Amino acid sequence: MDKRMFLRSCLVAAVTVLAAIAGPVAQAEVAPQPAVAAQTAHPEAGHGSTVADVGSRAGSADLLEPPPGGWDTPSQRSFTLTGSCQPYASAIRQGAAAWKGLTEGGGTPVECRTSHITDCGGGGNIVGCNWGQGQRIALFPGGVGDASLLAAHEFGHDWYGHSNYQCAGWGSPAEVMAPSICTLRGTGRM
Repeated sequence: MDKRMFLRSCLVAAVTVLAAIAGPVAQAEVAPQPAVAAQTAHPEAGHGSTVADVGSRAGSADLLEPPPGGWDTPSQRSFTLTGSCQPYASAIRQGAAAWKGLTEGGGTPVECRTSHITDCGGGGNIVGCNWGQGQRIALFPGGVGDASLLAAHEFGHDWYGHSNYQCAGWGSPAEVMAPSICTLRGTGRM
């Protein structure tokens, strides 16, 4: 993707997110871009994430981490890493930093697994699950090429549903909330 197209895509995604946060305003004629969907899960339902095995990623391949300070969120939340996540603590904290309203200490327990998550519902090869919009999160960091992006995606389900992007990336909140992490490591869905 050339630089101008990439910048245009990022600008349109940012405008889409700002419009969703600010509410209805006059709309310019812009090509439709994926937006972050509002979360509508039942409190007891899990929201599973998987990883797709594809050779090339659609999205912001140049961006390898969230923006400094993270993206704004509709409300404040917190999380606690369980002992199972200690080997991945740095990557998970980096993913949490994608969201300005998310802090460590209390709140949602985050556990890490050594294989695909089977108790989330919605099929096999699940690498991440957020039950009840932040009641509990499980991650399989070894099943993806970017554990920080997996964590950011699952934390994002505290507020948002999946977007229409094909592959998750760091370009915008909507891109983080894509239903798949496209990587050469592992197979499955997000």
